[in-house]
Parts: sequence; C-alpha cells; structure tokens
Amino acid sequence: MDTEQPALDSEPDQLTPAPPPVWHGWLVRVGSLLWVGLSVWALHGLHQEWSTFSLEDLGHAFSQIGPRHIALALVFTILSYLSNVGLGMLGLFWAGGPIDRVGREFFVSFLASAFTMNAGGSVLGGGSIRMRFDAGNGRRLAAVARVTMFSGVADWAGHALVCGILLIFAPPPLEWLPLRLAGVVGVALILSSVGMVFLGLLRRDAWPRPGLAAVALVVAAVDWACAGLALWALFPSGIGIGVWELVATVVLAQAFAAVTHVPGGIGVLEVTLTKALSGTIAAPTLAGALVVYRMVYYLLPFFVAVLLLQLREVRLRGATLRRGGRAAMRRWTVLAPRLASLLALGGGFVLLLSANTPMESNRRDLMAAILPLPFVEASHFVSSLCGATLVLLARGLQRRIQLAWWLTIGLFSGGVLFSLTKGFDWEEALILTFMLLCLLPNREHFYRNAALWSHRFTVGWWGLILSLTGASLWLSYFAARGIPYQHELWWQFAFDGDASRSLRAAVGSCTVLGIAALAQGLRPAKAARPQPIDATQVSALVAASSNADAALAFLDDKDFTFFSEARCGLMHADQGRSRIVMGAPLGDTDAADDLLWRFVETAEDEGMRPVFYHVPVTEMPRLVDMGFKLYKLGEEATVDLTAFTLEGPAPRKLRHARNHFQRSGLRFTIWDTDTVATRLAELRAISNSWLGQHSAAEKGFSLGSFEENYMRRFPCAVVEDVAGEPIAFANVWATTDKSELSVDLMRSSASAPGGVMEAMFIEIMLWGRAQGYCSFNLGMAPLSGLSTHPLAPLWNQVATRLFRRGETYYNFQGLRNFKDKFSPQWEPRYIAVPSAWNLPLALLDATALISGGLQRTLAKRNA
Repeated sequence: MDTEQPALDSEPDQLTPAPPPVWHGWLVRVGSLLWVGLSVWALHGLHQEWSTFSLEDLGHAFSQIGPRHIALALVFTILSYLSNVGLGMLGLFWAGGPIDRVGREFFVSFLASAFTMNAGGSVLGGGSIRMRFDAGNGRRLAAVARVTMFSGVADWAGHALVCGILLIFAPPPLEWLPLRLAGVVGVALILSSVGMVFLGLLRRDAWPRPGLAAVALVVAAVDWACAGLALWALFPSGIGIGVWELVATVVLAQAFAAVTHVPGGIGVLEVTLTKALSGTIAAPTLAGALVVYRMVYYLLPFFVAVLLLQLREVRLRGATLRRGGRAAMRRWTVLAPRLASLLALGGGFVLLLSANTPMESNRRDLMAAILPLPFVEASHFVSSLCGATLVLLARGLQRRIQLAWWLTIGLFSGGVLFSLTKGFDWEEALILTFMLLCLLPNREHFYRNAALWSHRFTVGWWGLILSLTGASLWLSYFAARGIPYQHELWWQFAFDGDASRSLRAAVGSCTVLGIAALAQGLRPAKAARPQPIDATQVSALVAASSNADAALAFLDDKDFTFFSEARCGLMHADQGRSRIVMGAPLGDTDAADDLLWRFVETAEDEGMRPVFYHVPVTEMPRLVDMGFKLYKLGEEATVDLTAFTLEGPAPRKLRHARNHFQRSGLRFTIWDTDTVATRLAELRAISNSWLGQHSAAEKGFSLGSFEENYMRRFPCAVVEDVAGEPIAFANVWATTDKSELSVDLMRSSASAPGGVMEAMFIEIMLWGRAQGYCSFNLGMAPLSGLSTHPLAPLWNQVATRLFRRGETYYNFQGLRNFKDKFSPQWEPRYIAVPSAWNLPLALLDATALISGGLQRTLAKRNA
C-alpha cells in the first residue's frame, strides 16, 4: 500500500547505486579469519609451553589421574550442566509461564547447553537448538528469544559474581594482576552482577523481578564454579596452588575462550591455562589434567546429547508411523544435518590425531605378530586420508547431499577397520562405531542430489578445516620433536617407525585438502543464467499460497528460482551485490529446504550476497539453521475478519468515519478484472494525480506499480463521487483459499476528500468478511515493536531511535497509529543476512531496489 509502507518502500526515481566499497569485503574476510588466527596462536603457544616434556612424561601424568579423580570431576561436571540447564528452565518460567512438561524442557535445555559448549559461535554453533524445539512445540519465537537473552545475560552475570568474589578473596597467581587491582576489579564485577538483579525494577516487561533474577544469578555462579572445580578434581594433591585460586584462573580462562568463539574453546582454553599456571604446576601434570578435562567436561556431555537425540529419533519414528504425523519429524530434519556435520568433523579429527601419534609398544608387538608390515603401513596412511576426507564432507552433510552421506558412512566403516589394523586402537574404533551408528538411521534426511563441489567453501569453513588439520599436524610434530629430521625418514618402513608414518600421513591429509582447494579454486565460476520464467508455473504457485503478498510475483521486476518439481519457488531480484528474496517461499514449504540451499549456493558462487527480506516468523528457524542472522524490520498488522465489526464502543471512530463517508454521497464498489481492463485509463489518471501530489515515482519489488499487465490481474476497490466518477482505488489481493485479503496500490485523485483511504479500508474489510475471507493484511509498520531494553542489539537501538525521531524521512509512528485503529494482531517481520557485517549494505540495497534509488529517499528531508 503506497501510503503506508516502510521507509525502505519509499518512492524515489530509479538510480543505480554505487557498488560496495572494496574495504567491506576485506573487513568481512578479516572477521571470518580472526578466530582462525586465534587457533594458530593457541597451537603456537601450546607448542612453546609443552615442548619441555615428552610423551612418557604425559603418560606418567595420566597415570596419576585415578578413578577417584575422574569420578569427582564427573560430579562437578554434572552439577555445572544441571546449573546451566536450570538457567534455561528459569528463563522458560519467566518468558513462557508455567512449565508443563519438565522432562521435555530439561531435555531441550541440556541439548542446547551441550551443543553450545562444544560448537560455540562457529559455523556449526548450537544456538538454534532451543528455537527449533521450542518453536516446534508451540512456544512463540518471541518467548524463545527472551529465554535465550535471559540465559545469556544471567550466565555472564554469574561469571562476574564468581570472578569478583574470587578476585577479592582468592586472586589467581597472575603476574600482571596486582592484589590491589584484583580487589578493585572484583568489587566492580560484583556490583555489576548485583545490578543485573535489579534491572527488572526499571523495565518489568523486559527483565524478571529481583527475586527470580537473584536465583538465576546464584545458579549461574554455581555453573561457573563447578566448571572450575571439575578441573581441580583432576589434579593430584600438593600441586602448589589453592583450590579457589585455581578455580579463579579456570573461570577467567573459560570466559576468554568463550569470547573468542573458537569451537569449544579448543586450544585457546589450554594455552591460556598453561601460560597462567606454568610457574605453579608442572607442565606434564597440567597437560594431562587439561586433556582429561576436555574429554570429561566437553566431549562426554556432547556424546550423551548425541545419544539422547538418537534415542529420540528412534522413538519419534515409531510414533510417527503410528500417528502418521510429520510435525515432530520436521524438526529433526533440520537438526540431523547439523549433528551429522559435527560427527563427521569429530570422526575426521579423531582419525587425523590417531595418524599422528605413535603406536603403543605392547600393541606394536601384537601387530608385528599377526599382520605384515605393508598392511599396517597402508592402513595407517589410508586412515589419514579418511580423516581429511571426512572433515571435507562435513560441509556436504550440512547441505543434505546424498552422496556426502554415503561417502561418510563408507569412510566411517573404513575408519573403524583401519583403526584396528594400523595399531589395534580399539578405543578409537569404538568412538567411530558410535558415530557411525548415530548416522545410520538418518538416511532420508540427506536427499539432495547436488554435486559435492558445486559450491565453494566459505572462509569460515576453510578456517575450521585448517584449524583441525593444523592441530593434528602440531601433535605429529610434538610427538616426534626429539627425532632429528632426515630425508631418509620418508622411505623408512618399520614397526617402530612412528615418525616416518606420521610424515607420510601428514602429506596424505594435506594432499587431500590441497586437491579440494584446487578443485574449488580453479573451477570456473558459473555464469549468471536466470531461470526462464514460466507464467503458468508462477500463477500456480501464487494460487497455492496462503499469503496475499504472493501476488508480487506478477511484477516484471523479479527473477525466480524453482524447486526441480516446480512445487516451490522463490521470487528475488539483484541490487548491487545483494540478491534479495521477497517474503516466504511460494508453494509447498516442505520442499523449501533444498530450494533455499540451492539459492544461497548459487548466489555465493556468482559473487552475490544472499538476503531475505520481509521474512515471516515461520521461516526464522530454517534460516537460523542455515547460518543467517535475522534482524527485525518491523511488525505486520493483520485484522481477523471473522471477528471484525463496527458495533460496540471500541470501533466508534471507525463507525463515525464510515458514516461520514456515506453522508458525503460517495459510493464504494468492486470492479472485476474485466471492468478494470476496460476502464484502465481512468485508474491511470487517478494514479498520476496521486503521484504528482506526493512528488513520488513508482516503486517496485515489495510493492506494486501501475503496470497495465499487473493491474489487469486483480479486481479493484473503487470509490466513486456523486457523479459516478472514480476518485480513489486500490487493487485487491486475495488468496485462492480465502485465508487472506489485502490491497497493494492505494491511490486517490486531488478531488478526493480527506479520510477517503480510511473509509476504503473499512469498506474492503466489510466486503471481505461478507465474501468469507478470514483475515485482512494491513501491511507492515516499519521499525515498530523493536526491543528498547538497554541490552538489546545495536540494530534495535538504532532502529528505535529512527522510529521515534525519523519523521523527517517517514511517518513511522503515524503509520503505526493509523493501523492500530483497526485493532490488528501484530507479527514481526525480519531481514536475514549471512553475517552482521552484511546488514548495512543489505538494507541500502533493499532500499534502492524497492524505492528505485537512495537519492530521492534522502531528498525528502529537504522537500
């Protein structure tokens, strides 16, 4: 609707925007490579700190960690995860009311904790786990977002409380932290954590009351303290540092590791603690405890979460077969590729690590007795190739490629066999077998027939792959650092030739990665070839849609990407470097997963930035799982026509507006498409008059324009004066199933009286109710409904200020107030971008695409 759309929908003339600055692309690359650099720094630091002892010293350190130590560490680990789960439960209680099914909520909270702890903010982060499960079980996404925000803020407040107390009473042995400074920082941290408790007194709608916030603060503090105590439990007695000094050091190191967003903080946590405690605890003892801590506190809960997901999958299969339902399975369909990717990365990393560690002496003698040397050497080399290939296949699994699943199953099976034949590593074989069993039930979730190399890896994926490979290569160097390098090592074959086998394995894994990089880097880029537009196909998808704005597909300014069976489609257009999708997928949404992946891959291969504009709530989980960041654009108003009435005291103003309309002698009528075609010249005259009054030009993309072919497709609501001449019109969008009714162009001539548009809205709603339509879409109020909490994201704060003070550019608040007259239901709408860095340029490109250029939009300020 021309008079009532977002600032992004303003009406300047066409203008080709300048291309994005060169520095932007480099800035994105630097941000993506930052955590890779941190991983390299961590490996370099570990090499420096751990180069003073041998593997025998490390083995002796492992022998000092007995069952009692591990049992106590497990107790503290369980308490830590229970506390983390408790934060989620408290958040659910605050945001969503009473918890009906404690077991299910506990399950979801534990999964979110385990995945987030191990994946963090990487490309496989587990932040969408709660959204996927909670949204699928009927909880509003707004409530889920509140839970996530509450848990995150409370968790860091608990960290501040623990750090503050320990800095005052048990400061860690850090040379750069004097006792007096530690006390001052501790007091500041305690005050900040206590301040979190009382945020609810300022905004009760955005934060819980002090009682609940205080409970959350204590629970979070227990979580962080138990995380530190779990490491303390693994040290032998008499290590030269007090328990709480050690806990303070661990808590500070874990916070630093979490901020880096390196998956699980791997490497960063170890090097930070090693540097902090190297002067107090012997290096082998510290290294042994850290390795076991990584397994007990991080990996063990993750594998438990994987096992629980598998058990749930088996249970849901039976329930689905009995009930014939699909909703529960749809949630798992999105989670399975993410879990499979993590398993492939984990399994590949295990094989790479194993290929770069020496064989145990007792197992070496066993292998020499039962297997020939060439068989053992070949198994060792091939296992390294399997590991590198599995790491590469993780991306294909995330993209749901069928071939990637089959290859992964084959490589896991081969990995189990080679683990036994290269050194009788039965522990490794058991781990790989468990991962294989987790993958086997999920065959149908990998249905895409796309080529494995049809899409180049992103910088983040290459960073993750190179980090894992680099860690394994460093371990190889660490294990053999006492052996001087000689050229003869490359062709020495012996059961005790561990260094030679590691060298050959490193070359094999690097060769696999190098071939993959060359295959992607040298592959010629595909030329941009828009799919031919089949008008019949587009019409069928629009007719099948339950959203009235699907009619925008009939504008001539869009390209289309279709699913192979034409059951689903996307309408999009290019602007600058952005390829922008309008709204939700058209047609069968069950087919949208493959369609969205194909669209994103094609856009990135052609050097375009994929952007999703005007995203409804129903599409949020799908895009979050694909790694997109969503930012709220505003809220869309929908009126329930089944309950719409002018009777009673509430709609008194609407009733008066309609009475005034009728007393003026004006008449409302609906022209069918045949009448519109014959009287198009009259409508064009009204349109031109309206454009002249507002000094505006035609829009596009998210709003219609006065194109004759476009106008002929729809009936029009028309207001005629006393003489029967049309003075205002609106073309009517209507879904085939009568679920939604809306209007696009709303234009009036200079002779139309004031208030004619409001009266036209009322008449269209009454007409739609009489025709059996369920709802009327009033369109979006831009930048409205965004959180104003001080802890809200920067975009919310900027957009809220623009909403309140941007009347020079657009009547934001007036539009919201106008639509509120009809007592609508408001639903949020979002823009989705690959990363936060892309948001400013994506918004500029969307503005230029819709408005025809930024210059005339900004010129309205001086009009």
